[in-house]
Amino acid sequence: MEEAARAFPNAPGILFAQTDLRRFEPNDPLIARMQALLAREGISLADRATLHFGLGKAFLDIGDSVQAFRHYDAGNRLKRSTFAYDADANDRWMASIAEVFSPALLTAQAGRGARSDLPAFVVGMPRSGTTLVEQILASHPMVHGAGELKRLQTLIDGIKDFPAAVPNLTAAQRKALGEAYLAYVKSMAAGARRVVDKMPSNFLHVGLIRLILPDARIIHCRRDPADTCLSCYTKLFAGEQAFAYNQTELARFHRAYQALMAHWRAILPASHFLEVDYEALVEDVEREARRMLDFLGLPWNETVLRFHETERPVRTASVNQVRQPIYRTSAGRWRKHASHLQQLLTALNFP
Repeated sequence: MEEAARAFPNAPGILFAQTDLRRFEPNDPLIARMQALLAREGISLADRATLHFGLGKAFLDIGDSVQAFRHYDAGNRLKRSTFAYDADANDRWMASIAEVFSPALLTAQAGRGARSDLPAFVVGMPRSGTTLVEQILASHPMVHGAGELKRLQTLIDGIKDFPAAVPNLTAAQRKALGEAYLAYVKSMAAGARRVVDKMPSNFLHVGLIRLILPDARIIHCRRDPADTCLSCYTKLFAGEQAFAYNQTELARFHRAYQALMAHWRAILPASHFLEVDYEALVEDVEREARRMLDFLGLPWNETVLRFHETERPVRTASVNQVRQPIYRTSAGRWRKHASHLQQLLTALNFP
């Protein structure tokens, strides 16, 4: 990063990347550099959005919420203008998943997929603690943290008319899907007892996981809805998170997610579905780590408490957080910024 910054001192993307690596103080020279670039004529929309997010992070660090959200709101508006997103269609999509993966379907097809308890899935909203949970688990010598695998989504993309077509899949087809996923994760297991797939959006596919991999364990990471949405709104994601760049749309997505998770919670057995609250985890990491290891059938190992010392690739927006010991300052963070989050809070039905 230092070499890139020296070679391209006025590149918005490189300046933005530096914002995640530092805690800003008033009069930090990087703030002035980003402001100067933003004031230039002819700067692209993408670069303007990037600089607004960088300045939002800087002013949030120094405690200036007014300036921070002036930039975050501008950056989110610019980013949102670059793509189409239909919140109504998303609501219908999530509702259709719950309708298709009914208790009757899961009961009738129980245990007919590919049998292996190697896979463990960590799911949830982005910024809900999934990276932290995976880092803790991956610090155990019997666990391989595989990161955000796209393999399950690739298999789903091969199913025409998902999810409506799922009930019509034969037992052989469901087993073949499970075997294809297992072949992929077995290749990276290297003797591990569990391989953790930490793709948060797999919360959409909990029902399919249950059908094709009936022995897999699923850990759902939960976090205060307003804190989760605030963290999403203040993050310029590297990947596609189309719901995240408008406060009302973000809240609607979260509400649809909550409804779908309530469905899974009601129909999955506790032996294969565990929920971990971010607030409980940062309050008592050992207690929650023991719960997770018991759920995965693994013995206790003290190394999970030194998760921040574990050297492994982390390619998510939370990479810097999991390189540090547990901190509690992000719990309840939305309250300090409530006056700038009224659209979000209203759409979340917060008082």
